[in-house]
Amino acid sequence: MKNKRFLGLASLALAALFPLALFPGDARASSHMDAPLITLDPSANTTDVYAFLHEEGGVKVLETALAVYPFEEPGIGPNKYNFDDNVLYTIDVALGDDVATGAATVSYQFRFTTTFKNEDTILQSFLGVINAVDDANQNLTQTYTVTKLDRRTNISTELGSGVVPPNNQGIATPLYNVGDNGENVAKPGVATDAELDQYTAMSIQDLGDGYKSFAGQREDGFYADIQAVFDLLNFRTGTSVFDSQAGFNVHTIALQIPVSDLGGDQQVVGVYATTSRQTTRVLSEGPASQPPINTGPFVQVGRQGNPLFNEGLVALKDKDLYSRTKPTEDATLFRNYALSPELAKLINAILFNGEMTAIEEDRTDLVGIFIPDIIKVDLSTAPARLAGGGADFLANPDDEGFSRLGIFGGDTLTSTVQPGFFNNGTVPGGWPNGRRFGDDVLDIAVTAILSDLRDPANPIITSADGIDNLSKNDSVYNRVFPYAATPHNGRNHMHHSALAIVTEDRFQNISTRGPVETGDSVLIGGVIIGGNASKQVIFRAMGPSLADEGVDDV
Repeated sequence: MKNKRFLGLASLALAALFPLALFPGDARASSHMDAPLITLDPSANTTDVYAFLHEEGGVKVLETALAVYPFEEPGIGPNKYNFDDNVLYTIDVALGDDVATGAATVSYQFRFTTTFKNEDTILQSFLGVINAVDDANQNLTQTYTVTKLDRRTNISTELGSGVVPPNNQGIATPLYNVGDNGENVAKPGVATDAELDQYTAMSIQDLGDGYKSFAGQREDGFYADIQAVFDLLNFRTGTSVFDSQAGFNVHTIALQIPVSDLGGDQQVVGVYATTSRQTTRVLSEGPASQPPINTGPFVQVGRQGNPLFNEGLVALKDKDLYSRTKPTEDATLFRNYALSPELAKLINAILFNGEMTAIEEDRTDLVGIFIPDIIKVDLSTAPARLAGGGADFLANPDDEGFSRLGIFGGDTLTSTVQPGFFNNGTVPGGWPNGRRFGDDVLDIAVTAILSDLRDPANPIITSADGIDNLSKNDSVYNRVFPYAATPHNGRNHMHHSALAIVTEDRFQNISTRGPVETGDSVLIGGVIIGGNASKQVIFRAMGPSLADEGVDDV
């Protein structure tokens, strides 16, 4: 790892960290398993929050998403991963002066209801192959309502309702998977609405007035070698690659919010999410017992804003307290964790043999990112650049100029509401100015910790690019709503270092297993390439030529 004085880039980084001129003088994994109590409540356990600016038809929208239920193993059966009817899921948006304090100005609340078409069967989720969302074979069906609560007036407005698509079990849910075949891996993400798999497309709900929602199982879009982080910072090197979340799913709520309904685009907003349960639950036993009864007001049991804060900076004694408190209390309760981060001390001790590479005290720059713990999004810029499958995935590459490192990779935007740096309004293209699917938040966060960003006139950048030896997600993201990738197939998926290869266009029917057919349905089975070293792969085929499919010399 090298110290890098990036001149322009170093200065630009500061604009990313202190929106609205919140400069230092004034002032983990993502959250998958961050606090002891919430790990016992997976359906309320937030894993990631996303928020970024987008345009649809030339109209600006704020894209938000909340993921819960960490480490959903796709191959489990019966498939019991679902939203909880007894949890209140909320996406909060701070406007105006509330951004500085962390108070929610407007809240979007999601409530779920679960029903079964047939309870006289052991087939909990699937009675047969599902050809359409909520058809006769989808035994377990969840629906939801979306309610907007304006906390300035205390007026609630129901925006609409939607239905949750089935989880990706495999044979029962073929339309999620390559070639609409339940034996194959999940379809890669796409660049247009028309290319979305049918389950996802059918579950996107137009709520009217520019609002759009989706709720359902998705691939876990966070990627990092978290195992190495908590294995005493022993990061892998060379060709060894380990994505702790690879092959796992989560449940994701996505909400598209029209910027006009937030008061226009000449502002910076803050986004975070919470999960809440009612205060009292009554249980009974015996032949005459009833299902649990939940009563009382809702109380917060989980929350998240920026990635890594509670897991990577907050001490064990306060992790559960973080889950129960609001961002408005962060300055009092948690500011010192950003001001004097233990992670900086550990990095110095373990990675740099005690040398003071990372500054351990007076980190007002980190306070500017994490306190209050909300994701700040500048709405005055052009739309954020989005991740697809990288430059090599021609059917759905990243947007031109996208960098997983955000501003540290030269991915910037121009603001009209903040001076930015060089007084030209330059701000980051990704986290911590919003958070996109594909942002390498571990590398970005460690770069911020290693760097000295406290003096805008003389910042010093120490890059942590590649610190965990991982540079991409194990799945291809969608570049259209709901952005999160197709959920992994329970019948055919891989975990951690082994990556399933999914190709493009007509020859995309490549799978880790499956029959070899003829004509346009040619499948090649057993292709798994682990690691990131170049390899030669030899295919042998009999029958019609594959030349039309882009394969030569077989």
